[in-house]
Amino acid sequence: MSKSPPWTRQEAFILLQGVSTYGLSWFCRKTGRSLAAVRAKANRMFGSASLTRGAYTLREAERWTGYDETQLRRAQVALRQKWKRTSPHGSFLIYEEQLEELVQWLKTDYWNIQHRLYGCLWCDTTSRPHYATGLCQRCYNRYVQRLRRTGLPAACAALLEVARCNREVLGDLGAEIERELQRGRALRERLLAQFIREVL
Repeated sequence: MSKSPPWTRQEAFILLQGVSTYGLSWFCRKTGRSLAAVRAKANRMFGSASLTRGAYTLREAERWTGYDETQLRRAQVALRQKWKRTSPHGSFLIYEEQLEELVQWLKTDYWNIQHRLYGCLWCDTTSRPHYATGLCQRCYNRYVQRLRRTGLPAACAALLEVARCNREVLGDLGAEIERELQRGRALRERLLAQFIREVL
């Protein structure tokens, strides 16, 4: 196994000046050194207690948190955060403290509070408002049309009765369908297709 080259004074200076602003990942890209090597050197220079990951680009923040850009930007506006840029048209930089704030806010940021949903059940959108039963208006119209074409009722309570009358036919699938309808939610596309296939 080849040993990594010794650290130059210039590298140590850049690490000292830049890592707290841009983070360890930035430094790895700049020097070509591994994250483990950079973290070990930073620990020796700053001490592990004071070492943070610095800043994330918006793309890195999406990857680390699992939230998409739309959600992170919505949280940014709500928290009135200002994100720096690497250049006038470059990537946004989100500091670790800001990212922690965003994640805390997004934990309770539901697209629809009543159904505790982060997006429409059918199209997963967050850009259109909730209309009914966990769906945006466009998806709700499609949902109702599909049920009416097959002669099934659109209201959750009436559809729940149909599901209960067909418990034997539906088997294990019936429990999942009943659970969703009891919560006042529309059936997801996959679930609706299976329900229609079994009942009709």
